Amino acid sequence: MRITTARKTTRQAGDDNGTGPAAPAGTGRAARRAGGLVRLTAALALATGSIALTAGSAHAATAYKVQGTDGTLAEQSQPATNHFVRWLHEGDTVNVVCQVNDGGTDIGDGGTFPWQNSRTWDKLTDGTWVYDHFITTPPQGADGYSPGVPHCNSSSTLDPNAYPWRVGPDQWVSDGHGYWEGECVSFAAWAIRSDGRPHTKSPDFLGNANQWTGASVSSTPHVGDIAQWDPKVHQASDNGHVAYVAAVNGDGTITVYEYNWLDAYDGYTLHRLSVRTIPASDPSRYLRF
Repeated sequence: MRITTARKTTRQAGDDNGTGPAAPAGTGRAARRAGGLVRLTAALALATGSIALTAGSAHAATAYKVQGTDGTLAEQSQPATNHFVRWLHEGDTVNVVCQVNDGGTDIGDGGTFPWQNSRTWDKLTDGTWVYDHFITTPPQGADGYSPGVPHCNSSSTLDPNAYPWRVGPDQWVSDGHGYWEGECVSFAAWAIRSDGRPHTKSPDFLGNANQWTGASVSSTPHVGDIAQWDPKVHQASDNGHVAYVAAVNGDGTITVYEYNWLDAYDGYTLHRLSVRTIPASDPSRYLRF
């Protein structure tokens, strides 16, 4: 919740009060490998191949190879495991359209190799996804992207108006997930549950906004993150504030969906939606679920 000079409430912290059949073998894996083969170095990683424009895509597709598996690599319908579509094979050519750096990890495939924590996935021309570690794209940079590969996701497909609870500014009703309906924490938790993106931690029953923790924390925003403000930072309330990152823009700003910010968008009214575009440096941190 925001503290605003346009309207002060006797319940500043109200916004942020949180009290209130088996799959085929291997289909849940990003890939199968022998002996934990390590991805080849940069000198061998960049594949030669054709570049073609794909129908219905804003990006050119570049041909790369499947490499480093024990023979097979699973295509997934989403950038996460457990969404198996079909098998690719070692040495197959794939046409990569773009990448995301916020998909699911591969920790469920056994082993404890550092690369298994990567969230980078490649989208193919047929709309399926493959785990980037086993594709000969250029090695990922610190931001998780391969240099020269277009980024897929600039905005979320979440419809904030689909939030299911409508309560008055003076109503306090439990949403069944540990929060009051219409509070920023209730909306942010609903957004994580509803955005269709791969998440590894539940956003429910986490308490006030300043008490929230994610599966990981970052100073760099990604679509689908939760922006978190510490108490009284940039007009946040005594219990802080959380908002859903709907877009990461090219000018250093982000667009957030949130409830209970109390601004002109929501008519300075509690338990209402706001949409803001703000500097990416405005939140205290970003929580990834």
